[in-house]
Amino acid sequence: MSAPRRNGQLSSCEPCRKSKLRCDHSTPVCNRCVRRSRSDLCVYHPAPLTKPREGPRFKATKNDSNGMPVPARTWTWESLSGSPGSSSSVSVLGSAQFPTPTKLPFSGTGFLGPTSYSGAFSDGLGPVDRSSSSQSTPIDPQQVARGAQVLFLLENLPLYQEVIEKRFAIAPGWILGPPLMREILKALEDVYRKATQDSTNKYARLMDLSRVFFRNTLTPIETHSSMGLSEYFTVAAPRWEMISLVFSFTGTSTYQVPPHSLGLEQTDDVTSKEGLRQICIQASETCLQFCNHLGTLSDPLAWAMIQHTVFLSCMHGSSNHRTWQMLGEITTTVFALGLHQPEADSTTPFFLTEIRKRTMVGAYSIDKEFATFLGRPPRICWRYCNIQYPLDMTYDEIVAEPEARDAALQRLDSAGWNLDGRLDKGAKARGCLMASIDQENVLEVSLSNQLEGLEERVQETCRKSDELRRSLPSYLQWTEDNEHSYVASLHLEFLYHEFLLLQTLFKRTGKGNDALVTKASEIVTIVLHMVSMETRAGRVHPLIIWDLCYIGLPAAGVLCTELLRRSQPQSNLLLSTTPFPRSDNIQKLSVFVAQLKTFVRQKEGDYEICIKGQQVISQALDRVLSPAPSVVPNSIPASNAVEADVDFMAFLENFDWEQEMRLTFGC
Repeated sequence: MSAPRRNGQLSSCEPCRKSKLRCDHSTPVCNRCVRRSRSDLCVYHPAPLTKPREGPRFKATKNDSNGMPVPARTWTWESLSGSPGSSSSVSVLGSAQFPTPTKLPFSGTGFLGPTSYSGAFSDGLGPVDRSSSSQSTPIDPQQVARGAQVLFLLENLPLYQEVIEKRFAIAPGWILGPPLMREILKALEDVYRKATQDSTNKYARLMDLSRVFFRNTLTPIETHSSMGLSEYFTVAAPRWEMISLVFSFTGTSTYQVPPHSLGLEQTDDVTSKEGLRQICIQASETCLQFCNHLGTLSDPLAWAMIQHTVFLSCMHGSSNHRTWQMLGEITTTVFALGLHQPEADSTTPFFLTEIRKRTMVGAYSIDKEFATFLGRPPRICWRYCNIQYPLDMTYDEIVAEPEARDAALQRLDSAGWNLDGRLDKGAKARGCLMASIDQENVLEVSLSNQLEGLEERVQETCRKSDELRRSLPSYLQWTEDNEHSYVASLHLEFLYHEFLLLQTLFKRTGKGNDALVTKASEIVTIVLHMVSMETRAGRVHPLIIWDLCYIGLPAAGVLCTELLRRSQPQSNLLLSTTPFPRSDNIQKLSVFVAQLKTFVRQKEGDYEICIKGQQVISQALDRVLSPAPSVVPNSIPASNAVEADVDFMAFLENFDWEQEMRLTFGC
């Protein structure tokens, strides 16, 4: 039954009320609307005689440099459920409350492998119908109203576009490149403008548009081989997964763009930057809930989930359970789409084929990064997949007209690398896949409980890692003369994998300490060289902090422990045969600590964990350089300096240096 009005009478649905017909008040759709084939218009308005105010209103204290309203922590859609000034206005940032859905119709299974229940029907016994029959899924009126609230936020699409463009100016991204995001924003802007322009009742228009988004999200995206990017997004843009992608991309961009260039500064306690992030995270999550309720399965859904996972990592940290849980959703989706076992399809346009490759590489890479960071088994295993290397082409070439695209294809070698030695094409996608394959090999050794033959397995995995790194084309081989930061970062990835193997060997068998210290010194040296190189060029990348923390901090911790051990008068130096230049390592660690203080942003990501590591290194340097050792928090008081140093070394050896994580790509 419908909810009663203030006078105690049951509410009539909008079609019956406007037509002055008797409504039977059935929910979610009245029987009269069913008979009249108007089920999609049947909505029970909470306050049907209330006229909403036109346009969105930001609660803000000032405008930005372009005269655009700057949002505070909350945006509200006022007077949609009450009279003007009523306290019952709908909060855009409130959690989405959906009724417990009934059992939904079968919504399609997606990819089915050779051992699936359909295997018997694949040998000429009959086709398996994998089409979605979720067209009959009822659209809940409450969800339609909730969707209209999300669409209301598109009034400030120019603000999101400005933030995204500032992010592209720093890092174009290789999974969701500029042409793709710009086309999405353009298509959404056209849809929103056509739906709301010259409107005397924007609420009703947005409710109608919300229904359109639900119907489109239920409908598979039909493609053909000659389809262009604009044509694709004309069809695919008005879907909830696309809205989720826009908000998650905007929110992530606020972490990747320097704070001073966002134009969202406020002087009050709640900054507009934080408000925008809260809006983005809740809007994105709401759209993903819509997709989950409808049983959606599409390429844009995979894009949205990947970007949302990166956003969660930036906002809550890499160890947060919500981030790990979202990674599971990504894995389920890419498997259901069959991206791990791609097949030739004559209806798929070229650009979508390449984006699917990059999507799968992105999911595989995130899986390896999170598994390494948390010390958990990976969800996506190479041995069960046929992950293809993306072509070494720019995003503009991928989405170009056939003539320009074919010309770019002619400039690739047999392996798919570009012949011009350019790093601004698809090198990041391909290099990331190679590094992730190597990372999975490392995880297989590091997470195994088998100690027998561990030293031999570590040596063999190190050899394979070195071979894989050397198989990179010459323009991705790092030397001190190479001033491209990505080449150095990729080189660091491979060194870090070897570092993890040596660390595993040392912790489990006590062997290989000298090799571990040597590798740690090499890593810290290259990290400092990267920072120096970027500083001299006057273009210090805002993401340099991730290299400092994710790779540099654990290596600095090993150097720090070795420095303190060798500074003890009773240390057994016979265990070490490798030279350890004390002065040089003290200088490296001192500069490293200074760089952490300079580049770590407060109250963002895993700031506190990074600062904790920096403080521990500072305390170790104090003990080495100062006559009287400083007090170590949480350490056992020692009766003399030597005992205190021994206690601090034990603290260092048990300190978790791998609490900071860097996603190896910019989505």
